[in-house]
Amino acid sequence: MSYILQNRPLCLASSSPRRKMFLEKYDLQFDCHSPNIKETPWSNEIAKNFVIRMANEKAQNIKQKIYKLSEDIIILSGDTIVLFEEQILGKPETEEHAIKMLGQLSGKKHKVFSGFSILDCQSEKTLSNVVCTEVKFLKLNNEKIEWYVNSGEPFGKAGSYSIQGLGSILVESISGSYNNVVGFPIENIFPHLINIGCISFGAKNK
Repeated sequence: MSYILQNRPLCLASSSPRRKMFLEKYDLQFDCHSPNIKETPWSNEIAKNFVIRMANEKAQNIKQKIYKLSEDIIILSGDTIVLFEEQILGKPETEEHAIKMLGQLSGKKHKVFSGFSILDCQSEKTLSNVVCTEVKFLKLNNEKIEWYVNSGEPFGKAGSYSIQGLGSILVESISGSYNNVVGFPIENIFPHLINIGCISFGAKNK
């Protein structure tokens, strides 16, 4: 029987159910805290730098709140954006906003950037990286866009869609990490958690 051994306490600096899902899938135990930061790009800030900065600021924000609870804790944070024609597409504010975004993405390629940060409160060292995936949408007619927006799924999602949900039928192809588009490139995060001794792999005899 295979298992993952967790050697350090873990905190997820996010309220995202998708990021929680990735950790729960591997039976990791973690606390969850929502960071309170200003998520606005600086003037002329490129997408890659923005998502890494957001991930780092989220981790630092939570560190200030919980550091005294456990100096041994690992804080994991992430941020995901959609970039279309050098424009960052955030989360839709209204139905009209979601319709506009999906119309922009229709039949075209865009990039999904996810930055992640792993903050070791014991060593006070931070590991950060960014992963990029290219996504191509199918050509969407007005009927399909309105159906999808009326489902309510676009809200709270960068770029107004969820690739793991109903939005899967909007996507023609992807190049790169699927998990990254969902919101957490877990295959890139795990090696770092292993290297700092947070988790390890093993097997038990039946």
